[in-house]
Amino acid sequence: MDPESTPGGQDGQDGIVPSLPDALAGLDTGARQAVTEFIMLHRQFPAWAVWLPHQGRPWTALRPASARVPGPDLPMIWVHAATAADLADRMRAADDQLSPGAWP
Repeated sequence: MDPESTPGGQDGQDGIVPSLPDALAGLDTGARQAVTEFIMLHRQFPAWAVWLPHQGRPWTALRPASARVPGPDLPMIWVHAATAADLADRMRAADDQLSPGAWP
């Protein structure tokens, strides 16, 4: 593979990545809102993995319960909420408990 070439895109669009508005154009209003909220959560809470709600399931997020690199033997913090705003509040509360000085 030529190191100067760009990876192929979809539908023959040789490496062209659509803008976010173009990528969201085919989604309904609710889906666009959920993706926008997901992006905001990811930017505000980079240590967390976030799942979008789907088929009646709540928003879900998890992160390691310490500053160590995640692994199968480390405890994880899971939070669930009906809305992205409520999930952000729960994620923030968990982060506050994990911050230096929060523990005696």
